[in-house]
Amino acid sequence: MTSSILKPVIAKMMFFILSFITVFSLSSKAGGIVFEIYLNNKLLLKQQYNKVISGSPELQLDETNRNDNLRIFFTSCGASGKTRSVGIRDENNKLLKEWTFTNSSSSDLFMTIPVKEILALQKNKSNASLKLYYFSPEQFPDGQMLASVQSGKKSVAWIDQKGVPTADFRF
Repeated sequence: MTSSILKPVIAKMMFFILSFITVFSLSSKAGGIVFEIYLNNKLLLKQQYNKVISGSPELQLDETNRNDNLRIFFTSCGASGKTRSVGIRDENNKLLKEWTFTNSSSSDLFMTIPVKEILALQKNKSNASLKLYYFSPEQFPDGQMLASVQSGKKSVAWIDQKGVPTADFRF
């Protein structure tokens, strides 16, 4: 007698537990920021929901990339912003340059920036770390940092016979 009463109760509990697990395991990450940065067609950085999926947030650009383009794809909450722009800020958070992009009605939502324009900014700020930002008045009026832009220059120093560093050349 008690087993006939318990069977429906246990069945309902199992249904509730399985429903609960299913609902929470299938929840989506709505509302997140997703962006990709390419050098021409080569993926440099992919970030989803504040997690780097591929590449590095430190972009290395030098004179060998002069004729290349940075291509940036950015969405927030699954949508691309209107009146979008990308800018470069210096170490003091001063906006050095901003590129504005029209609203795209096509499926190509990439924002393209000539690398030579970024290299020109790096020459004016020789050892500074520049930062790449995305702006959209309705979503990110103060900007969303995407990556830092490092010059491809390498430091070389050597120690003389007395153990003293003698030079620091950048090339």
